[in-house]
Amino acid sequence: MPELTRNSEIVNKVEGMRGKRLMIVFNKIDLVSQSEISKLKKEYPDAHFISAGKRIGVGKLKSTLENMADNWGRDSLRIGFVGYPNIGKSTLINLIAPGTYAKVSSISGTTRKTQWIRTGKLRIMDSPGVIPFGDRNIQVGMVAAKDPHKIRNPERVAVKVVEFLMSKDKGLLKKYYRAEGEDAYEMFEDIGRKMGYLVKGGEVDENRTAIKVIEDWQRGKISLK
Repeated sequence: MPELTRNSEIVNKVEGMRGKRLMIVFNKIDLVSQSEISKLKKEYPDAHFISAGKRIGVGKLKSTLENMADNWGRDSLRIGFVGYPNIGKSTLINLIAPGTYAKVSSISGTTRKTQWIRTGKLRIMDSPGVIPFGDRNIQVGMVAAKDPHKIRNPERVAVKVVEFLMSKDKGLLKKYYRAEGEDAYEMFEDIGRKMGYLVKGGEVDENRTAIKVIEDWQRGKISLK
């Protein structure tokens, strides 16, 4: 979901500052198909495509940053990693600067404060996740920027996730949850039944089902490959 996680406020600030360069990095490429990656590479020819979790493309990114320091004649190149919570910033920093141990968790909001990390000629700033002012609750939940237990009305977010996944591959949720449904809400309800998340009277426990769906999506358990 590159467009949902593109923070236009940060982009505009960086592009408006002298002596600063914006570098776009797409993480978690192991969760999408090669055809989707090819489309993104055409749209963002100067971007870097990596998977911090699978250690794909990180070495090339680090070499690019080190070469940038050499080309600019800098003894220490300052780099800020900025983006939504839970997109893999700290994991990536730990790979670029092994031994620094930036705090990592699958729960959003783990990084609480800005910290500077040195490795060779690179001085890297790890920062808490930044959510643009006014971002909708559903959008924040879909891009894994918020702990599903803290989302208001998680059912709405979960149904949107189901709707998105059905638009990409109608058989994906049937394969993963063995659930069926003509539309997103029917599919969501059947997921709850298949998981055994029921309350008195045999009704689906929508809150519990929603949290399960959002967690599976945010943690990459449901793959679009």
